[in-house]
Amino acid sequence: MKEIYTIGHSNYPVEFLLKRLNIHKVNCLIDVRSTPYSKYTPQYNAPNLKKYLNSMGIYYMHMGEELGARQLDENLYSSEGYLDFNKFSRTDLFQRGIERVKDGMKKDFKVALMCTEKDPIDCHRNILVAREFYKQGYNVKNILINSKIESQSELEQRLLEMYFPNRLQSSIFELIEGTEDEKVLIDKAYKRRNSEIGYKLSSNRDEEEE
Repeated sequence: MKEIYTIGHSNYPVEFLLKRLNIHKVNCLIDVRSTPYSKYTPQYNAPNLKKYLNSMGIYYMHMGEELGARQLDENLYSSEGYLDFNKFSRTDLFQRGIERVKDGMKKDFKVALMCTEKDPIDCHRNILVAREFYKQGYNVKNILINSKIESQSELEQRLLEMYFPNRLQSSIFELIEGTEDEKVLIDKAYKRRNSEIGYKLSSNRDEEEE
């Protein structure tokens, strides 16, 4: 099965990022931060990171325009003011980005999508970008801070626990009446996560975060 990884750099030394990439034999890092700079962790500024990874045999590419969580088109934002991942995922810009990544994988690159947050459930690299690959049949492997892998199906179970912790307590009567199945709940959970982590037009968060 086709596969793609995700990883978050957080505030750890860049050597720790490299260690986790090497454990899983990743040789291409796609940076999906809209603004690939950080005043707190300058080792992850795009020029510094590219130079370091290239010296270690890992190809680096920034794709924040196509796959970043901060978009200029205000039509892509919800009425509440956050970037609507479903809307953005249907744009030509986003889909061109997905195809560029897929073209790289056809050249035998083992690809990881990188953003800031250490937990994939808190980041658009997973809730937006990796989800699109998952829907297209890719095996998504989220590299956690302990270097272990969390599959996308495992992450979806975490989403269900986060938003629908009582989903298994439905009565037989509710089941007969057609209680929403798990796929519907997963979709709702993604949307709720989007509303919580999606970039907001009025946000004053640091530029490094998305």
